[in-house]
Amino acid sequence: MSQNYQYQEAPIIRGDLTHLCLCPCCRAPDCGEEYMLVTKSEGRLEAVLFGGASFRMYLNYWFYEGITPEEYNRVPEFVRQNNECIGWQDISAERTEINADDFLFTLESIKNNSRSEYQDKDFENYYYPVFKSFTQEVIRKGQKLYISI
Repeated sequence: MSQNYQYQEAPIIRGDLTHLCLCPCCRAPDCGEEYMLVTKSEGRLEAVLFGGASFRMYLNYWFYEGITPEEYNRVPEFVRQNNECIGWQDISAERTEINADDFLFTLESIKNNSRSEYQDKDFENYYYPVFKSFTQEVIRKGQKLYISI
């Protein structure tokens, strides 16, 4: 079950992937659609910044006409919430707890996809290692993982 949680303090930035998606006109990441993965570690907030629209492009791999219910049921929960605009992707969501194991499953699924239009070196070289390392540390420390949109 997702849970919204508001933090008052500014996080320590452990990774900044916004350089991958700067708008050539306004210079803002994805024209202001900046997201954060967030956790609280030893009393401090830690975060990874990234462009939301750019990252969601990878989640769209499973959103196509003709997908069977059986195939869709095997899709990571994080991806289903994106497709259905619920949970972390609900319009009213601000900072929502996400399942860290499911997020790792999402990363592995994106990395191992077979459709060429979704294969991208930016994901493999930047998003995957940064997100995986951050999420594995959250799991190792028994912390909660949030996404802020």
